[in-house]
Amino acid sequence: PFLRLDTIQDNESYAKDQMKTLSVQENCRVSYKHRQHCVHRHILLGHTDKPVQLLLEVEQDSANFYLDSLRASLISSVSDSEVAQSTMKLVATNLIANDHLLEGCQLLCLIKKAVDACRYMQNFHHSSEAIWLAKVALNPEEYTEMMRYYVDQLVNKGSRHQAILLAISLGAYDKAAEILLATKLVTIAAPLVEACMEGGKWPEQADETRERVFVEYAKYMVSLNNIPAALWYCDKGGERGKTLGEELKLCAS
Repeated sequence: PFLRLDTIQDNESYAKDQMKTLSVQENCRVSYKHRQHCVHRHILLGHTDKPVQLLLEVEQDSANFYLDSLRASLISSVSDSEVAQSTMKLVATNLIANDHLLEGCQLLCLIKKAVDACRYMQNFHHSSEAIWLAKVALNPEEYTEMMRYYVDQLVNKGSRHQAILLAISLGAYDKAAEILLATKLVTIAAPLVEACMEGGKWPEQADETRERVFVEYAKYMVSLNNIPAALWYCDKGGERGKTLGEELKLCAS
């Protein structure tokens, strides 16, 4: 997967930019395919009035007239009743299972199940569409959970530098530090951890990662023959750092 730069944009600004883009696409639409793209985007955004309006623009002699009229009626009649919600979810699941992923995800978004839609898109390798939907429709907790999964995907695909950027944009500094260590970029990992600690952003549950970073940075200082700096980082490296520091002192004596 390739990480678009706007993926690390804050979600509020991203959503505003996407609405502007959608507005331009609506004004410039010249074909049925373009109109369907706009309908799709509006539905994923949870809109109902606009996609109905666009669907009803279909010409009466078009082969899509009957289907689009039914879709417009369906969108207009969406209700919050438990029966309606259950039926829509069942239909959406059946559509997705039978190679109608986007149509099924549209139904899920109509009943405010955008999280489920994102997961289906991920599972069927529609990463770009899943990210778009996550940024415009999910709450911060749901978004972070989904994007941390995407960070792992990037790492597994060998796109570690992109994964680091995305992890930092999510505030997952411990994850970014772990990837930096695995990429042998301890000279970036250590300043990152120190900056996070100074700013109060380092998660308390990530002490083990912090200690590993400082121990590896201490080893890097040793390779530069900067023993005082190495000992200073050993003091910040927990038990492993303490052991390394004692070994360095013995060698220096």
